[in-house]
Amino acid sequence: MEAGQTLTFIALGALLGAAGQGARTVVGLKKEIVDARGTGKTVSQWFDGRELLISFVLGSVAGILAAIWQYAPDVQITRDLMLGFAAAGYAGADFISGLMEKWTPPK
Repeated sequence: MEAGQTLTFIALGALLGAAGQGARTVVGLKKEIVDARGTGKTVSQWFDGRELLISFVLGSVAGILAAIWQYAPDVQITRDLMLGFAAAGYAGADFISGLMEKWTPPK
């Protein structure tokens, strides 16, 4: 792979990692909506756009790490590989978030 192809491969990891986190976000938002209805809260009381953005960034980072891990000069992009990047974004964001909470001081 040349440099452009390598960067495209890493960008694919970032995009699919964010997509995996997006799937996780849909499930989380559904749960939050149900909980908010039970307590009578409005969307503005429980929704934090910055937290949502950070979760997508963390999913992208997890996808990038997965892409780097799987990189090889002769790598073939398959459905399983792409699903792996999405799965990394789905699960990896929690892992990265946990590390950040452990290493940063509480508010």
